[in-house]
Amino acid sequence: MTRPRKARAAEAAVEVIAEGGLRALTHRAVDARAGLPPGSTSSCYRTRLALQRAALDRIAELDEAALAGFAFPAGDAEAALEALTALLEHWTGPARERTRARMELYLDAARNPELRPHLEEASLRFLHRARDGLAAAGAPDPESAARLLIAQLDGVVFDAVARPFYGPADRAWLRGAVSAALASLRL
Repeated sequence: MTRPRKARAAEAAVEVIAEGGLRALTHRAVDARAGLPPGSTSSCYRTRLALQRAALDRIAELDEAALAGFAFPAGDAEAALEALTALLEHWTGPARERTRARMELYLDAARNPELRPHLEEASLRFLHRARDGLAAAGAPDPESAARLLIAQLDGVVFDAVARPFYGPADRAWLRGAVSAALASLRL
């Protein structure tokens, strides 16, 4: 069965942003990427802002699905290190294009008051998930620890995606970065 037109357009919007940045995001480009008849995307998402919201929502949905089976292993530092390394491998490997689109949209949403609620909603869901995991792992201030961990991991992901000239972010490098981030939390 073919996916609904709105879902195809949202997915294609993410792909267009990943490939060409926000300047490339047009209804026409999304129609072409999704293989939809001209005008289809604009009938689903009337404005560019609505299209950006749809892309943000789709990215959050896919990221949450990637995290569905993820649990911060309480009391097992090695398991936590492995789980977070695997997550970063996913975001910088198979989900690299989506990660690039997320970065583009997050930067734009931070400047755009109309997109900011979508950014805040998605960010808080991930922050609370990290906070709860770190609380279970015994972090003394799980809220602050979660914010720091997310900032550190986002920095690692940014480096891996935005600076390919440094070379590949292989498993050993990612594992070392995660190890340093976890050590900074003093769990």
